[in-house]
Amino acid sequence: MNSTQTDKKPQKKKTLGQRLDEWRCKRTVRAWNRKKKRANRRGRLARLFSSLPYSHVVGDALYMIGFWVEYVLVCAWRKVRTVAHAIAGTLGNLLLLILRPFVLGLLTLAEDLTSPFVRLASGMRHIQELPQQIETENRAEIRAAKLEYLRSGIKKYRAVVWNAITYFLPALAAAALIVVVRNGLSLQFVLNVQVNGESVGYVASEQVFENARDDVQSRINTAKSMLVEAGAAAPDTQWEVSPTYTLAISGQTMTESEIANAILRTASDEIVDGTAVYIDGELRFVTTEGDHLRAYLESVKEPFEDATDPSVYTAFAHEIRLLDGVYLQESISSYSDIIQTLNEGGGIQTYTAQDGDTVESIVNATGVSFDSLAQMNPELLELDQEVEEGTELITGAASAELLKVKVVRQDTETVAIPFETQNTESSEYDFGKVITLQEGVEGSEEVTYETTMIDGVVTDRQAISYTVLQASVPEITVTGTKLKSGMIAKIGSGSFIWPVPNYKYVSRWMGSGHRGADICAAYGTTIIASDSGTVVAAGWHYSYGNYVQIDHGNGYTTLYAHMSEILVSQGQAVSQGDAIGRVGSTGNSTGNHCHFEMTYNGALFSAQTLFPNM
Repeated sequence: MNSTQTDKKPQKKKTLGQRLDEWRCKRTVRAWNRKKKRANRRGRLARLFSSLPYSHVVGDALYMIGFWVEYVLVCAWRKVRTVAHAIAGTLGNLLLLILRPFVLGLLTLAEDLTSPFVRLASGMRHIQELPQQIETENRAEIRAAKLEYLRSGIKKYRAVVWNAITYFLPALAAAALIVVVRNGLSLQFVLNVQVNGESVGYVASEQVFENARDDVQSRINTAKSMLVEAGAAAPDTQWEVSPTYTLAISGQTMTESEIANAILRTASDEIVDGTAVYIDGELRFVTTEGDHLRAYLESVKEPFEDATDPSVYTAFAHEIRLLDGVYLQESISSYSDIIQTLNEGGGIQTYTAQDGDTVESIVNATGVSFDSLAQMNPELLELDQEVEEGTELITGAASAELLKVKVVRQDTETVAIPFETQNTESSEYDFGKVITLQEGVEGSEEVTYETTMIDGVVTDRQAISYTVLQASVPEITVTGTKLKSGMIAKIGSGSFIWPVPNYKYVSRWMGSGHRGADICAAYGTTIIASDSGTVVAAGWHYSYGNYVQIDHGNGYTTLYAHMSEILVSQGQAVSQGDAIGRVGSTGNSTGNHCHFEMTYNGALFSAQTLFPNM
């Protein structure tokens, strides 16, 4: 069978190495082509440049410029490097000069401190090696040789040891000083209080000692006054107590009252435990019935207390303070006398026991609880206790001067916060016209008040805290200052303005029998100063009525009459445009208007000459 058949031989797959070789060849060919193109361009550029006139001269010049620039830069770099090396060397030598003494000193110090230990270690090694070096086995001879070696070493290196000691001794002294100072600073110095040479306790300061001494003297004075009231007197020497103090280290300190008690215990044998009653800081009484007196005082305050309102605080209007301690026997007052004195100026409510009365029947008859009755009458112990006929029992107290109760109560109110008005002036609006840009809105706040009442009468009320609930919004207004045409008159370097802005109608100008211009305006319209100056007159005139006269200091004066109200006073300085009064019809006048006069150096002239367009 004859047929033509084309057999396609399968191509072999290239290996990785073959592909890399092919890529390198292509890259080499591309690089050679680029290099050839650049060479051709340079050749064309060189031929073009050489064809130009004076091309060789320009080339030589460029070469010389490049050469000298490079040469200068190289020389400059060498100079900089030389200078830098010199500076570095100088700084290094200077640093070495400064640090060398310190380094040598530290090395010397280390050598001096360690030399004794190094020598000692070396000597100990030699002593251990002596038995091998001595040709004997006699232990006594070996021991003697070791001792001789040690003695000679100490003698030889004595200076080394002493040198180390000269360093250690100052260091030890400094350490000892630090320890002593720290211990001294940590010591607590107190005052040792003594009476007749006997120590009674310690206090922390001289102030505590003085307060305690004053307290003791106050207790003695109370005892003296009690003796005087009883018609007796004691020698002054019996009441002399002179405590002293010395400085001491440490010790348990005592309070003012504790040291005062200790002083009295040491100074006198006639002392008892009691309770002092201080009123407004002054010692008034001493009693042995302190608990009963406290209960009585609490019963006086009890009706004013409000357990349901924690903000209510009750106390006596006069500060009453009870202090337990030791007191002289002569200073003790009876419980009933103290109650009577406290209730002076008021009245004690009492109940006189009837035949057959018991505590329970008295409670029922008076309406006073047993606890309150027992507090005011310590002798009452039980409800079924019989009370002797005629016995007077305290059932309450009126509001005496010393026992007036102060009630402090807190309450909260919501109040309005008024808004502020922020006003500016603008020449865009007519004079005196007020434009409101933003309405003001009141805010609100919660105010907590503290109210003090004595005997039901409010004696003080103060705000103690504020909480803003809603801030107020300010009112923003603009007041116009623009005067209408013709209301400003220039005179030299100054000027006058029309005294009644926005009102131009003049019913009569200055003329025969009339001294000024009558400016018609509504009642109450503001009259302003035509120029700055000083008010020389402000008051009443039979013809002008209420009037104001201003001296402007440059020979000019102005007068404004028939005002309904004067807003300035004599001697007051005013500026141009300030309000000085309001339009009216006072004095010899018909209808509301402002009579306006002008003078120069005392001579009247018509305002129409300055304001012709009115």
